[in-house]
Amino acid sequence: MPPKFKRHPDYEQRVHLMGDVDSEEDDVIHHQREAKGSKIKSDDTLTRVQDQVADVMGVMQTNIGKVLDRGDRLEDLQDKSDELAAGALTFHRSASKLQKKMWWKNMKTRLCFIAIVLVIIGIIVGAIILTNKDA
Repeated sequence: MPPKFKRHPDYEQRVHLMGDVDSEEDDVIHHQREAKGSKIKSDDTLTRVQDQVADVMGVMQTNIGKVLDRGDRLEDLQDKSDELAAGALTFHRSASKLQKKMWWKNMKTRLCFIAIVLVIIGIIVGAIILTNKDA
């Protein structure tokens, strides 16, 4: 940044003639300029830090939004999981009832088959006994 005021062309000569007296003023002016420069630097630093804070806040707001969306999706997933668990329990109960029903049906079929075989064996044995009695 250029200085606000230009030095007078005789400034260097005046400083040389006045000697040390002016050097104290120059030191004060120099310190003021350094303070002003550091203030500008600190203003720049402050602006950069504020920009970084704004960026971080933007990123954090985006992240918070994503976390909330994720939470909603997790809740939906939890609801679907609960529904599937309830459906699985219903399916298990229905499958158990059907298994028992099919076991009884299978047992009835076996008993009928055994009864038919016993009747056939009884008829054959009875026919053999009747033929032996007649002889």
